[in-house]
Amino acid sequence: MTDTTDPLQGYAVDLLVLHGLLITMDASRRILRDGAVAVSGGRIVEIGFSNELKQKYRAESIIDATGRLVMPGLIDGHNHPMAYLLGGMSDDVDVFTAVFKYLYPYEALLTPEQTQVCALGNFAEMLKNGTTCFNDPGGYNVDRIAEAAREIGIRGIINRSTRDVSPRGKSSAPAAALESLDVNLVEAEKVVRQWNGACDGRLRAWFGLRNVLTTSDQLIEAIRDLSIRYDTGVHSHAASVKGENEESVKLYGKRSLRRYLDRGLFSPRLYIAHGGFPDEDELGWIRQHDVKVAHCPAASMKGAWGIIENGMIPRMIKEGVCVSLGTDTNGAAGSLDMFRQLFLVAIAHRESHGDPTLIGPYKALEMATIDGARACLWDSDIGSLQPGKCADIVIVATGGPEWQHAGRDIVRKIVYCATGSSVETVIIDGKIVMRDREILTLDEERLKHDVAEAGQLWMEKAGYSVSAAWPELQRGSHAGSLA
Repeated sequence: MTDTTDPLQGYAVDLLVLHGLLITMDASRRILRDGAVAVSGGRIVEIGFSNELKQKYRAESIIDATGRLVMPGLIDGHNHPMAYLLGGMSDDVDVFTAVFKYLYPYEALLTPEQTQVCALGNFAEMLKNGTTCFNDPGGYNVDRIAEAAREIGIRGIINRSTRDVSPRGKSSAPAAALESLDVNLVEAEKVVRQWNGACDGRLRAWFGLRNVLTTSDQLIEAIRDLSIRYDTGVHSHAASVKGENEESVKLYGKRSLRRYLDRGLFSPRLYIAHGGFPDEDELGWIRQHDVKVAHCPAASMKGAWGIIENGMIPRMIKEGVCVSLGTDTNGAAGSLDMFRQLFLVAIAHRESHGDPTLIGPYKALEMATIDGARACLWDSDIGSLQPGKCADIVIVATGGPEWQHAGRDIVRKIVYCATGSSVETVIIDGKIVMRDREILTLDEERLKHDVAEAGQLWMEKAGYSVSAAWPELQRGSHAGSLA
């Protein structure tokens, strides 16, 4: 697939994508055979059939998508870019151990330079798998995460972590992860003022309440007020995992979401990460206030959080709650391939309900595109291929054997059969950031070296080592391993 100069006459545009199987995700969910997209100024000018758009427009560049799928970029609705180097350190442990023993101390040790390398590696893996937008629930050294997003060209939402209390028990956080109420608010507001709308609108900044268990009532109320003042979202882990509500009652006398309701946080701006454990009243409040929920099926299944078995996510979807799809971290999910998440969310909830129709491929794809955009308060600009929206486009090769099943329609092939390795080209804001699987905005080989080096240095500093259940043997000087 190559870019060529367009010899045709007509209205001038920057880019034409021609001859693809076009999945629009518009209100009618139209799929166009031999479809085309015209792009100018980073926005979609028109979609239609190739023979029509070829006659109407002349373009500086053309992408011939013959034999390929053209679809909106995928939206990772919940991802911690800062955690990229932690991948593997918290495998096969319960969630409280993963978060409080590994993740929080890791964040306290990470340098600004390592944070930027983390984020670049994280975003590169996303682009390779067709993800064009992320929503970060909060970290530190946020300027470095934003700079990484600016450099590589991805779209996303960032925010500064806020935590001001550390109750005793299994939810205790290290002292380095805690800050005073004033410091939390100053730093969070600074990030929003500097980065919300930056990079020609490609970056947005929200406020965050990192974890309901490490958040005081005063901080909840102050973040609520800031989100209203700046008209931004609030991203928070709440009602996230089995045992959290019980811990919240023990510590604060109330379940997690009850605390948020009583502090006036419930609104369409509230975005709950994982959110699999509301009770009947809380589910009603979520619906009533149009609260959004991010579901990360791989992370829940890998960590045995209980979200799959308790059945709340399918019920939320059925009752009209806007639920997005996310990876969480490469450590929690094992991969940032959103095609894996599509597959899992489409099928994972079925067995415990004895219902092979739950969620399914069509809703799964909506969760990663238009529903994800709505959850991120960005659906006026992204999530579907429509005139006036940002030109965030993924082109997917369909020549492999997994695409050839005559008995499956294209959406089922995407969700049940495909992986991110089929993604060939990624366009964000009308700019080609990956072409023929080569990221154009940075040196991939250099980045891989930097990620490996930063990870090794961090592990040495933290005193961590890789543990394996099986012996790994070597004879001779040539190891030939991946390490």
